[in-house]
This record gives sequence, C-alpha cells and structure tokens, in this order.
Amino acid sequence: MNYPSETKSSRIAKALETMILDNTLKTGSFLPSQQKLADQFQTSSRPIREALKLLEAKGLVTITQGRRAQIRSNSLDQYVGSLSIKLVNSPISTGKLMRNLMQVRISVATSAAREFTRLENRAAYLAQLWKASNTMEAAVPLIYKKDAEGLKMFQDAENEFHHILINANGNQILCSIYDNLAPLLVSALNAIKFTPAQIEKRAKDYTYLCEALQNGQTDLAVALVLVTLTTLESKVLDRYPDES
Repeated sequence: MNYPSETKSSRIAKALETMILDNTLKTGSFLPSQQKLADQFQTSSRPIREALKLLEAKGLVTITQGRRAQIRSNSLDQYVGSLSIKLVNSPISTGKLMRNLMQVRISVATSAAREFTRLENRAAYLAQLWKASNTMEAAVPLIYKKDAEGLKMFQDAENEFHHILINANGNQILCSIYDNLAPLLVSALNAIKFTPAQIEKRAKDYTYLCEALQNGQTDLAVALVLVTLTTLESKVLDRYPDES
C-alpha cells in the first residue's frame, strides 16, 4: 500500500524485502542488475540504488562495488533485531518511528501467521485467539452505543490477540522485541479515533483470521493479517505524518 509521504525507493525496498523474507529470494543469491531492477520497477537507476542502500542498512543484502547486490540473510530475527537497534539509536521523527514500528509489527505478525499451522500446540493457541476475537465482536454493540467501556474492551482484546499470535511462534527474540516495542504503538493506536463501522470491520477480520488459521489456510491467514495491519498503518501515518 502506497502513501503520499513514501518515496519510490522505499516502495521498491519494501517489495524486495518481502521477497527476501518469504524466501522468494534465497540467502546467498544475487539480485538482478540495477538496470534490470529499474526495468522491472519501471524507474530510473537512482531509486534502485537508494532502495538497495535501505536493504543494506537492514542487514538484508550486501553491496560490493562492481557486483550485484547479494542476499545476506532472509532471517526475520536478524531483520527485526537490526531494525529495532535502529529504532532505539536513531534520532528520527515521530512519523518515521511509527512507520518503522508498524513495519516491525507487520513483519512479525505475518511471520507468526505463516508458521502457525506448523505448531504442535496450535489448538491451545487457537482457542485463546478465538476468545479474544469473540470479545472484540461482543464489544462492537457497546461501541455503537458510545460506551467507553466497550471501546476499552475491544482495544484490550485486540492487543491480546496480537500478543497471543506473536508468542505462539515461541521465538524469544522476536517476542521480546515485540513486547518492548508494542506499548508505544498501542498507545498511538488508542489515540486514534475510529468509527464504529471501522471497528466492526476489524472485529470481523479477526474472526475470518481465526477461521483461516483453524482451517490451515496459511496464505489466506497471512493476507488477512496484512490487510488488517496495513489498514491500521494507514491510520497511524495519517495521525503521525513523517515531517522529517
């Protein structure tokens, strides 16, 4: 999803990043030449060079003079760890910080959805996800009545849903990173005004996600996570524009 403040190079980097993290581009392989990438993305060479620099900064590719960029790692652990260090140490605007926080959340959540069907104890986690989803559905009528308690009930259940989904992966590094970054993002999301209709749609999307996970429909589950979180990302970026 494109945003007015997002540059062409960042969009290209995001597209390549997705292919790296989902193993479409393998560790150790080389990206096409800059000219071929420029043709592929219908752009000039400058945005391609900038996109490759962004990927290099995240530890995903290695750039050597006179050679094509090489995939350094498709490890989500390394990617999120690198991005988290950057978040903590870099003096960046609130808008850019929120963009990066959402990027971490989307990457970790889609990875968790992709791996969910492989979990031995997925039934127990699925029961917890259904409980959170049902709580969100139950909160919707209260929200239409402008009941503040209903909104809080929805927000708490939504946060719990993501916490369960991420922790189901059992990856302590990612869980720790997510748990440390989540409070700031949750605070930002809670400050945004959503209409009851928007909240109702979110609640239904979480129900559909539970159904997809229950039925082992991994691709659909990943797609639903992406739709839900990129929609939230759009709202976050509207609320906290990048002013750098």
